[in-house]
Amino acid sequence: MAGRWLRNIKDGEIYGWNEILAENPNTEEITEEQAFPEKFITKKQSTRKAKVNLETEIPEDGDSTPEVLAEEASKGLPK
Repeated sequence: MAGRWLRNIKDGEIYGWNEILAENPNTEEITEEQAFPEKFITKKQSTRKAKVNLETEIPEDGDSTPEVLAEEASKGLPK
């Protein structure tokens, strides 16, 4: 199976090459580089830094669920 892969045209799922699947009109043969691009990343690409701030701030002000919604969600639960 080295180097021969099939991709489902409809959902993009990757399969190892199989004669029966290859005859299916919903599959296309692709190279290993197309199937697994993460294996072929160059050193320059892997050391690249993001140009935008990817950090997120999580508020520390406790539960922010509205009281009405909390009451509705806890209906029928034992106290």
